Amino acid sequence: MADDESSKNQAYVLLNVDYKHQKNIISKAKSFPTVQNVKTMYGIYDLMMILESDDMGAIKKTIDVDIHELDGIINMTSLVTVGTKDVRSILE
Repeated sequence: MADDESSKNQAYVLLNVDYKHQKNIISKAKSFPTVQNVKTMYGIYDLMMILESDDMGAIKKTIDVDIHELDGIINMTSLVTVGTKDVRSILE
């Protein structure tokens, strides 16, 4: 019952940013191949990036290299999902 979309690797990156850099961070993040969406948020975090790719290495590079190189990021929390096939192998 799983389709191609549900088998993709996903990550959610929550950011606290310096407000002066926010527009630039959003603009640059949208150019990264794995970034599907960037949302402005109210509350504890300022931005949320939604990453998706068939290649977990590409998501890792986006988080570990691309996002870390952006100016104005104060704090970052990454949430990486576990794919359906990974869960099935754990439960078996």
